[in-house]
Amino acid sequence: MKRTRILAAGFGLVAALPAAAQETIRIGHATPESSPLHQALAYFEEELESRSEGDIQVELFPGGQIGSVQEMTDLVQSGNLTMTTGASVLLSSRVPELAVLDQFLLFEDEAQARSVLDGEAGDSLGTAMEEQGIKLMGFMELGFRSFTNSRGPLDSIEAFEGLRMRSADNPIQITAWRSIGAVPVPLAWGEIYSSLQQGLIDGQESALSSMVVERFFEVQDYVSLTGHIYWPELWMADLEWWQGLESEQQSLIEEVAAETVERQRELTVAANEETLDRLREEGLEVNELPAEDRTQMGETMNGAIEADIRERVGDQFYDDFMSALEN
Repeated sequence: MKRTRILAAGFGLVAALPAAAQETIRIGHATPESSPLHQALAYFEEELESRSEGDIQVELFPGGQIGSVQEMTDLVQSGNLTMTTGASVLLSSRVPELAVLDQFLLFEDEAQARSVLDGEAGDSLGTAMEEQGIKLMGFMELGFRSFTNSRGPLDSIEAFEGLRMRSADNPIQITAWRSIGAVPVPLAWGEIYSSLQQGLIDGQESALSSMVVERFFEVQDYVSLTGHIYWPELWMADLEWWQGLESEQQSLIEEVAAETVERQRELTVAANEETLDRLREEGLEVNELPAEDRTQMGETMNGAIEADIRERVGDQFYDDFMSALEN
């Protein structure tokens, strides 16, 4: 950090004034300490404190200690928490442009998703977030989402009929799931396990790694590899706090944040690769949704929500994003 130097009277010596107040970054998130996300943020903490020579400190609050994703996002917007993370689908109610990511089978693979989100399309989403007082630090990821449930294998689009499933509290997602006959039940992330355990819902959809991290395998019997949607995990900061930093601090934080995002993605890929073997070891039956049904699923669900998404984000934003995706 910037230090001021003065001439010590009578001695002709240069002495440093006490260092400016230490900067503390408080980060809350909803995932357990064993998650790739927390492990990456622990890297951010260690590296940033080291490279700033202790002038910047980081405090991590994992596992929803501070509140839900929505509650922590409120705290970031109000300046009472420095940073948090959350799936894009949980945040489109306050940043409408994020609804463009609520589409199904939008990306072919992780490489395409990263290319789009790390480019101009992602920048446009970051600009939209700044209008709501949020600084986008980067797009972390949980990978493509699939299903667990206790009712039976989801081996056709008809198998979703009547499936009571946890859904994000997002009107577009709820409409989409209803279009294929599922019964979405909005629940906070931390309520999923107990709801599965008590039979209040039949199943849930999440990244493969989350099925182990959250121990859903203890209360589920089937894993269906649908790969139906890619939801980035947005890493967000209080924009006013960010703008109040010195440029040197911003540069250092951005440098370490970029490394942290890359590390989180690598950890997630590794975790997902290990997950299927673990789920099979735990006795879950694994199946794939046939390609034909998967295509029909995407067409049906996107057809049900395109008008809503266009209304939320605007035709120009929608068309520009989709053009960037195609290119």
